Amino acid sequence: MSQKNRSLDLYSPRYRDIINPIASLGFVGLATDRASHLDFMHFLRPFEGVAVHNTRIPFAPVATPETLQALEHRIADGVELLVPGQPLATISFSCTAASVAIGVERVHAAIRSVRSDSIPVTPIDAATEAFRLLGIRHLSVLMPYRVETCALVLDHFEAQDFVIDRGGSFNLDGDPEMNRMDPERIFEAALEACAKTSDALFISCTGWMTHPVVDRLEKALGKPVLTSNQVLAWRALRAAGVSRQISGQGQLFQNT
Repeated sequence: MSQKNRSLDLYSPRYRDIINPIASLGFVGLATDRASHLDFMHFLRPFEGVAVHNTRIPFAPVATPETLQALEHRIADGVELLVPGQPLATISFSCTAASVAIGVERVHAAIRSVRSDSIPVTPIDAATEAFRLLGIRHLSVLMPYRVETCALVLDHFEAQDFVIDRGGSFNLDGDPEMNRMDPERIFEAALEACAKTSDALFISCTGWMTHPVVDRLEKALGKPVLTSNQVLAWRALRAAGVSRQISGQGQLFQNT
């Protein structure tokens, strides 16, 4: 073989000190979930300069207390895949029911075991913080889960001294069904699920597309409506130092 006579020009690179000028966020989703990351990003869309780096971890097609608890041992492996060497202000674990089944502190510990410089965020501790910020104590909760998984979420809120006025569920198995839920059906069910005595409605599950219905539901119900992806995005931003108030995404984003 003959070697070609050719030249290769070499150029000097020039780098930016900061790739994402406002904040870099991490996001750990479930392999089965087709909705959570998309919905999460919808809530972040107004915040230019915020980037989300995401990865996924394996999960079963059916969400039971046992399969949700088993996720604990996969979280650290997922976090290790999040842009090694890139500082991340926060790392969000995107599963409400699993955060309860495993325990918030154990989820935080799994994230910190790999990225001690990042603030861990889960939908359930984000929801608790949001409720307290808005002065909410009486709750109605709409969920997609099986009955036994619903009980985990409701028990958790009651243990945090919130009063559950009404709970409702579609009794679905897991992401293959949950992710396909029509947002309009969520809207309809939410109107039925919210008790008049409640201070707010919480729509629990990151596997639901809720961005299209939050603002409409608040106008229809006349009270705050919070959802798993909404509070997760809000808390991730707030912990990263991003607190600009915006409209159209629920009262929560007007109270940061």
